[in-house]
Amino acid sequence: MKYYYGYILDSINEDWKRIYTATLSRTSLQNISKVYIGETLTGHMIHTVAQSVREDISKIVVEAVKYARRTRSSKVKMEHLLFALEEHNINLDLLHLNYTWPESEDKEDTVSTSRVIKRKYQLPLDTASIRGRSLTPEARALTAPTSAPKHWLKREQVLLMGNKKFPLSKEQQEFFVLITETCMGISEPTRRDALQRLSFDSSLQPMLPKLSLFIGEAVKVNVVQQNFALLLYLMRMVHSLLVNSNVKLQNYLHLFIPAVLSCTVSRQVCAFPAVQNHWALREYAANIMAELVKTFDSDDNSIMPRVINIYKAGLQSSSLTTIYGSLIGLSKMGKYAVRGCVIPQIRAISAIIEMHLTKEESDNDLNKQAAIYIRHRLLKMSAPILKNMHEPPDILEQYSRKYGFLGCSLYDAVVLERIMDDVVEEVDEEKLSAEIAAMDS
Repeated sequence: MKYYYGYILDSINEDWKRIYTATLSRTSLQNISKVYIGETLTGHMIHTVAQSVREDISKIVVEAVKYARRTRSSKVKMEHLLFALEEHNINLDLLHLNYTWPESEDKEDTVSTSRVIKRKYQLPLDTASIRGRSLTPEARALTAPTSAPKHWLKREQVLLMGNKKFPLSKEQQEFFVLITETCMGISEPTRRDALQRLSFDSSLQPMLPKLSLFIGEAVKVNVVQQNFALLLYLMRMVHSLLVNSNVKLQNYLHLFIPAVLSCTVSRQVCAFPAVQNHWALREYAANIMAELVKTFDSDDNSIMPRVINIYKAGLQSSSLTTIYGSLIGLSKMGKYAVRGCVIPQIRAISAIIEMHLTKEESDNDLNKQAAIYIRHRLLKMSAPILKNMHEPPDILEQYSRKYGFLGCSLYDAVVLERIMDDVVEEVDEEKLSAEIAAMDS
């Protein structure tokens, strides 16, 4: 038994020698434990603590090196170690002025080290503001130390950023500039190549924060400036990213969705509406919005109800182009959206477009053209639903009384839908009869 315990003690001593260079000394651990818990650790307990400290030190060093690389530093500095300590929830009171090292064998070295630490890091650090990564920017501003210098607050903002938001490498920055300039350039062949790259390249993931911000801000500017061509190029970029299965867009929908909706329902998206086909741009953007909803809508984010509410509010706008864009958007959301949002607004929309359709010469050619497109779109999307809402036979006066100016046109469209259904049924019956006859023969 004595030999056994001697073997254990020898192995512990060997382990201690092995980890001695990567952890605190036995005397330091004993003094620290005496200060914090009032007892001195001995035997196997202090060996276990030393191993734990060694693991923590290793993790802290690795984290500090990572942060040094992210901040483009060639050396690991004290600020990097502070960040690593915060990441592992290590109490920074050890670095504060009010800490006193206990006396030990290395008293002189310890005191000198303590003075250096006190002199350099006398400023109290607000650990909650660094750990609280889920805090809002306002809350982080309130919890930031008021006596901290500006350079520390700037570093704190970097600490709060996730890995995906750290600055791009030089090569990635050059690629970002190249891809954006090419997609927005004047050469259509090179633009097609760049868009194709956006549709399959998996290396775009680190650039998505900057790329999505670029698209969102560019749409804002070009909607105000009514730059039709650039808005079209931006929507093509969104579409290419959307079909790219190698990147994840979930975290950037708050930038993509407003940009696409702006191209769909804005009052005017081009400087020359009589020449430029902004109607096609609105429909293209509505198709992209429908694909975004189909891909990313869930119970957690409720994208579809929010988008439908925006389209629904657009139907009550005084701008005919906004009404047209909202109608297109709702038609892409499905029959339930059309029945719940469009059908109840048909009479009000009829009253708005009537004044432009009944005049021989409209004061605004854009409004007259928009009224024509709105009527065509309403008839196309509403007739299949009204066919199921109204029992045959259809009565013209009933449609006119309920839907106003468009009542007569809707009546004709519903009647045509019923005729087409009868024709399709007859053709299907003839095909079925022919197949049965062929089988019998």
